[in-house]
Amino acid sequence: MSSTEPLEWNNSTALDGPIEESVPKLKEQIDGEILVAGSRTLVHALLLAGLVDELRLMVFPVILGSGGRVFPESADKIVLELKDDRRYESGVQVLTYHPTVT
Repeated sequence: MSSTEPLEWNNSTALDGPIEESVPKLKEQIDGEILVAGSRTLVHALLLAGLVDELRLMVFPVILGSGGRVFPESADKIVLELKDDRRYESGVQVLTYHPTVT
């Protein structure tokens, strides 16, 4: 993914080249966490490339009846280890997982 235009969001970085190459380079260049919010397509690509260190899922107690897949289709199994779960009075749960190598 790449962009030649300035990004509108603060603290954002445009990736240049394939994810498998550009994300490891980005991780070497910065000090801190890299977060992805709201891009299912990017998260799917990162999961399939083995580039996700932590996955936080927010589960809301509402069924909408339609929508896209949370996880990508893959012939390979991605095993997730639950590291933390938080429950709020609203019924929302935040589940934190770490992918494990199988």
